[in-house]
Amino acid sequence: MACAAVVAFGSPVFAQQMMLAPLPPERPFDLDLQIKPGAPPIVVVPAPPVEASLATTTGPAPTLAQPDDDEGPEWPQRTPGQVGEEPAFDPNEKPDKPGISTDPGTSIICLPPVLKGILGKIAEKYGAVKVTSTWRPPWRARRGSYHKRCEAMDFRVPGVRPRTVLEWARNLPEVGGNKVYWNGLIHIDTGPRRPW
Repeated sequence: MACAAVVAFGSPVFAQQMMLAPLPPERPFDLDLQIKPGAPPIVVVPAPPVEASLATTTGPAPTLAQPDDDEGPEWPQRTPGQVGEEPAFDPNEKPDKPGISTDPGTSIICLPPVLKGILGKIAEKYGAVKVTSTWRPPWRARRGSYHKRCEAMDFRVPGVRPRTVLEWARNLPEVGGNKVYWNGLIHIDTGPRRPW
């Protein structure tokens, strides 16, 4: 008959048997960055023409990622023709400030210049844009998500119908993947041009 040995807490044998959990990966940017009063504003650099950016790109071509649906009880999946076909939005919502703003804990610092350029064009056209998501850790993003590489952004334009914004943005040649979620957020990424 085998008997299990009892190991006392704090003993050297106990320390050898313990498994330490791995540390989470470092953040690619500082989410706790505090902008001090009087600091210079964040400057959005216009994106280079698509032809120029494609000519200077090295490495393998981007692969078609699975969509960042992020479906859940708060973001129901609907099919065309269902009641509530239009994404949610508040026509009376006022922007926090003109230009580009972000939700707390969200940063656009990691975004590539092409996405910053798209944000700048949207803010110029509509007056304001609110970014709600950029980089996501692997455990919060779907497999193949461009958010894991900070090559995707979710945003809204306060007071403007999301489909109107997306239809205008789709005409920009640098827009890759694009979608309007049913909660009214708009997704644009650097992947191949595709809606889903």
